[in-house]
Amino acid sequence: MMAMGRRHPFEVRRKCAGHRVPRSAARAGPCGVTALALVLACLLSAGRAGAQAARQDFYITNGTVNAQVLAGNSLYIGGSFTNVGPVIGCGVPLDPATGSPVPGFPQVNGHVNAVLADGSGGWFVGGAFSQVGGASRANLAHVRSDLSVDDWNPGANDQVLALAIEGGTVYAGGAFTSVGGNDRSRLVAIDAATGGVLGWNPGANDLVRALAASGNTVYAGGRFSIIGEAPRNYVAALDARTGLALPWNPGASLEVYALAARSGLVYAGGQFTMIGGQSRNRIAAVDSATGVPAMWNPNANGQVSAIAFGATSVYVGGSFTTIGSTSRLRVAEISTATGAATAWDPSANGSVSALAVSGATVYVGGDFLSIGGQLRSRLAAIDVGTALATAWNPVAYATVQAIAVSGGVVYAGGTFGGVGGQVRNNLAALDLITGAPTSWNPNVNGAVLALALNGNTLYAGGSFTQVGGIARNGLAALDLPSGTPLAWNAATDGQVTAITVDNGVVYVG
Repeated sequence: MMAMGRRHPFEVRRKCAGHRVPRSAARAGPCGVTALALVLACLLSAGRAGAQAARQDFYITNGTVNAQVLAGNSLYIGGSFTNVGPVIGCGVPLDPATGSPVPGFPQVNGHVNAVLADGSGGWFVGGAFSQVGGASRANLAHVRSDLSVDDWNPGANDQVLALAIEGGTVYAGGAFTSVGGNDRSRLVAIDAATGGVLGWNPGANDLVRALAASGNTVYAGGRFSIIGEAPRNYVAALDARTGLALPWNPGASLEVYALAARSGLVYAGGQFTMIGGQSRNRIAAVDSATGVPAMWNPNANGQVSAIAFGATSVYVGGSFTTIGSTSRLRVAEISTATGAATAWDPSANGSVSALAVSGATVYVGGDFLSIGGQLRSRLAAIDVGTALATAWNPVAYATVQAIAVSGGVVYAGGTFGGVGGQVRNNLAALDLITGAPTSWNPNVNGAVLALALNGNTLYAGGSFTQVGGIARNGLAALDLPSGTPLAWNAATDGQVTAITVDNGVVYVG
């Protein structure tokens, strides 16, 4: 058998065992796990005419799979990954001590964009999904503290991007135009107990991305220019009783992605460079009565996507690299008094999309792979005092977009399909019967881009320099039963992206 190098997985693997995987199916799957899951489904569907359903018991990886070969009852996979774990869906409650998924949680079969603590140990969940725990739920659901799925079922006809709660009312914003069979253009109020859609109906002419509720006022941010029957650019205050826009009208120059209200101020984050007629780069504090920006001016040089309150500070996350003149990579703590970045500096190497503060811990989610001085895959707990990552290390397989803490449990949502699992660096073997990884573990220190099998020898090519702690530059021959490198050592001075074996000769490119 041979590997074809770094082509798109479905350019070389769309046919197998007499079945053809539709291109649409190859590209569209829940939680970003389609590639490996559908390949495995195809490989295992021989003899079942037309079978294309992905096996949910097959483990997935937290990174790219570039090559694969079959040998006996094992599928050998190579790529750029560090963990192999079970499919868990895109929303999961995590143990605050171990970081492991809490047993018995209901799987979400699509993306989770927003999570909201219900005040009783459970969570309201919004996103782009159709099922939670096997129950039909269109983009909105309530998971109780005992992890059962509530009958609460408003049903939105398009994705939900933001959630807020005030009293007994849940507010949801997004891309939908109908909820519970009622016309609701991108903004809706729902009874927190029954799931019934309330009469409140502001209507927005474009996406609502952020919400904050305070007393009789609901603050909304997004991409709209009309909301509550009035022109409002990207941010607005709405009467919680009538749904009409209040006179408060700071007007932002570009989209608003995050909102939070406290102590007479509304904190806004996004892409804007002007708000309330004043220069404010991507983050501002606006007087909740007058709509006039406060003097507070952190001046972020990139998008602000998340805001969370500390005791005397505001934590912010996004894609920025400076706050004022201070270097802060994508996450920062800002003094509410001065608007300057504090000494707290975890430095994430990728964007931050979600923040939640609980006691002495700031939970951070996004697209990073290191933060707080440690390797952390898209999800981390940062100490509020030291800014160092704690031992908590769930390892999310793709972007984390939402975090909420309820009853001491951390609920994370996003586009990931797996969390945790077993450590396997860039090369692994999956048992075809159980779907789980075998004990075979060569431990490659760089990407594997090509595989070829010849008898009991597995040839691997890529951009690595070591296999199992033994020097091998870009090319290695492994003993298939043990996974240890053989003495054969044809070192290269660059990466190998294609391998085939023919008549005793190994051809590489």
